[in-house]
Amino acid sequence: MTRDREILKNDHPGNINNRGIGIDPLVVLNLIRKNWYFLLIGLIAGYFGARRYIAHTLPVYRVSTTILITENGERSGTDRDAILLGMGLQGGMANIDNQIRMLYSRALTESALEGLNFEVDYYRRTLRNILPFYPDVPVRVISENDIPLPKNIEFSITFLGDDWFILESGSESYPLNIQAVFGQDLEINGKSIRIAAIDENWVNSNVDEKIFFVIHSRESLIRRFNSRINAQLLSGSILEVSITGTNRAKDVEFLNRLAEVFQSVSLDKKNQEAIRRIQFIDNQLVGISDSLLRTETMLQQFRSRHRIMDISAQGQALLSQINTMEREISRLSLEAEYYDYLEDYLVSDVEGSAPMIPITMGISDPALTRLVSELAEMHGQLSDRRAGEMNPLQNLLVQRMRNTKDALLETLKGLRQANNMAMADAQKQVARINTQASVLPETERQLLGFERQFRLNDELYTFLLQMRSQQQMQMASNIADSHVVDPADIYYSSIVYPNRTMVMFVGVFAGTGIPMLFIFILFLFNKKLKHEEISAMTDLPVVGNIPVNTGDTKTIVLDKPASNIAEAFRMLRSNMLFFTKDSISPVFLITSSMPEEGKSFTAMNLASAYSMLGKKTVIVDFDLRKSTMARDFNIPNHKGVSTWLIGQDNIEDIIQQTPHENLSIIPSGPFPPNPSELIASEKTAELFKKLKNCYEYIIIDSAPIGIVSDTLHLVPLADTCLMVVRPGQTLRDLFGTTLSQIDGLGIKGLCMVINGIKSEHTYGRYSKKYGYTDDEQKTKRFWLMEGAQKEPGINQVRKGSTTGKLSRKFHLKS
Repeated sequence: MTRDREILKNDHPGNINNRGIGIDPLVVLNLIRKNWYFLLIGLIAGYFGARRYIAHTLPVYRVSTTILITENGERSGTDRDAILLGMGLQGGMANIDNQIRMLYSRALTESALEGLNFEVDYYRRTLRNILPFYPDVPVRVISENDIPLPKNIEFSITFLGDDWFILESGSESYPLNIQAVFGQDLEINGKSIRIAAIDENWVNSNVDEKIFFVIHSRESLIRRFNSRINAQLLSGSILEVSITGTNRAKDVEFLNRLAEVFQSVSLDKKNQEAIRRIQFIDNQLVGISDSLLRTETMLQQFRSRHRIMDISAQGQALLSQINTMEREISRLSLEAEYYDYLEDYLVSDVEGSAPMIPITMGISDPALTRLVSELAEMHGQLSDRRAGEMNPLQNLLVQRMRNTKDALLETLKGLRQANNMAMADAQKQVARINTQASVLPETERQLLGFERQFRLNDELYTFLLQMRSQQQMQMASNIADSHVVDPADIYYSSIVYPNRTMVMFVGVFAGTGIPMLFIFILFLFNKKLKHEEISAMTDLPVVGNIPVNTGDTKTIVLDKPASNIAEAFRMLRSNMLFFTKDSISPVFLITSSMPEEGKSFTAMNLASAYSMLGKKTVIVDFDLRKSTMARDFNIPNHKGVSTWLIGQDNIEDIIQQTPHENLSIIPSGPFPPNPSELIASEKTAELFKKLKNCYEYIIIDSAPIGIVSDTLHLVPLADTCLMVVRPGQTLRDLFGTTLSQIDGLGIKGLCMVINGIKSEHTYGRYSKKYGYTDDEQKTKRFWLMEGAQKEPGINQVRKGSTTGKLSRKFHLKS
């Protein structure tokens, strides 16, 4: 026990911790606990603010449709897939990528809008929102042709009642103010329009209300819808096309129309190819049909004229050979005509259509078919202008098309040569057969010629008709490359804004975060010391926790001995026994880092606590700059420490007895001009030597040690130094500076007293809870039971009567 007391007496300076505060989580938590009601108010305000925002914000809906893309099973055996792989596109994804690009095209959007009446937008304005009318509108602008009002300008219709309205323009560039009746023809810019009331009940019930409308230009309307289209691949070859907006009914109608037009594009493309093939065949049939009719007429006339119906067996054999060769010559002629068509296509660099595939014309050359198929596929890739001229894939396709065309021209040269050689050989065979037929009779030979020409034209005509039928059947069986899986539906739309969960989260977060931020900023800019920060700044032992004094008296121990504050000073008195047990007439130096921390309050009440023990106690007021002790005890201050130090008065002259037993005071006296020099004189030590002969406890009330140096001269004369700190009053930086200054000075018995503690930081709530210190009337009753007279107050009982002394002793023993 003795060793522990020595450690407390001698090693306190080494316990001073000068590490800074930083942001202690405990401080933050305590800050939240103290200001919980602000956070609760902010939370409630944020919650209801978020609900109000959601209720008064026009929702943005997302509507979507899903489309299945039918991939083309034909694959060209070229290195085109490798090129696409190098550009980051798998071969199987090329067609889907083209379809997605087509959905984004402005041309497709324009085609979709052509069948929709979206040119005029009708809406109503509120404080924050624009509320559209669609599909049901209360009024409508009607014109036989285009509405003669300028585009992209806001107009308003104000209802006056009795079918009257005012049509106004919202633009200064086009002033307009017309008052008319619904259904009346209005002449504007030389054209006639009418404003019709579609819903008369709505109009009559909204007198003085305004409906606004805007006539969109074609370009702005296309841009408005096209910019909102979003297409993405869901899985496999299924696309989801969506659009977001505030008018989901209009968006659903547009999206379904867009899907319909999108399907018709691929179907129309296939039909156009079939139509081109049929047209090519029809052009050939025109000449063949004339030749067939002519040769048939000539054959009939010859048979009728010469009364011959058939030819001999030899003639039949020659005719069969000639027909075979003539068919070959016809096939070669068709090939030559296709070669002419393809060469014209390549040389003229036709845009907007792909070349016909040769296999559809009965040409089965694999090299030619492969090159034309490649060119057709690359033409489909290039037809999407959305990629832009600087797109590397498009530039690569352009170069590939040029190379393919050059390869086709070279291939055509070889095919033409082969075709010419085959044609010449076939003609030689025909000439040889004709030579053999020359041995036949003249009539039979002529009939053979007519039969040969007729059969050749007939077979060629039949062949072309078969090909034409095949192309018509192909055209009739063509289907679109896509079909709608799930059409857009207003009942399956979803709200994308405002996001209710996110808005509620932001509202709650802002409702709690903003007050917390404000509190934290105030905390950062508050330079006053917090109770929680004391332990973070120093390791000095705390020997006393004094609750805040809310009363009008400072001598609380004497005036209210049953209060929490009086009990706290009695506990401080008990704790000081560990520091002064071995001291005779111990000297307590009470100081602080700055004024208004309660050092004088601590000094007078600690001295009062010792005096109530029956110990002769004196308070020495060494605050020679700003003393209040004399005023608090209501004693004169013309004599005191300062007059003793200058040798003007004796010690008996400066000691003044208070009205309370065993308690004396030496006031500061008049304020001198050189207090520090006076305190540093030998008269100070002589004063304490004399006081120790007369008093059992000496309490020094000194000047703040953090501001002036007066107290440093008193430190060597004291047995224990009590540093008073007051949370909420002490400046944090000054407190830290004071700790740094006194660290290492070897101050004996240095400890701390925390003054002005709120009830949640002290033991007072427990003492009140268990009924020890909260009822002063209970103490009065104990004293009166000992025979005291019923007086108005405790001070009167304590003054001057033996009964009061006995009751006081009883109270101390208790």
